[in-house]
Amino acid sequence: MLSTIAEIIRDLLIFVGVIAALLIALLVIVSKMPDTVLTALSYRLGATLAAGALAIPLEPIPGIDALYDIGVPIVLVWYWFTFFKNAFGVKSTSNPSQPDHRHVLSG
Repeated sequence: MLSTIAEIIRDLLIFVGVIAALLIALLVIVSKMPDTVLTALSYRLGATLAAGALAIPLEPIPGIDALYDIGVPIVLVWYWFTFFKNAFGVKSTSNPSQPDHRHVLSG
């Protein structure tokens, strides 16, 4: 009995340690994001939280709950897909280390 409790406590401590390491890694990653990506991420997290909070009062209403269960995941997947497409798919067309000589006047 005592060894079972010790194993459970050991597993819980390992879990808490892994979650703490993931939280630190997430904070480092988020702190290095550009402001536009961070703003878009905040909007997506807020929309996801709002969708979850809206589900609670809509579940008892027949018909609407089925539409909600089908429609909201589709919309959220699209919303998050556009975030990842825009966040990781945007590539710079010019190299900032090289000067742009197109504006030089010809004589």
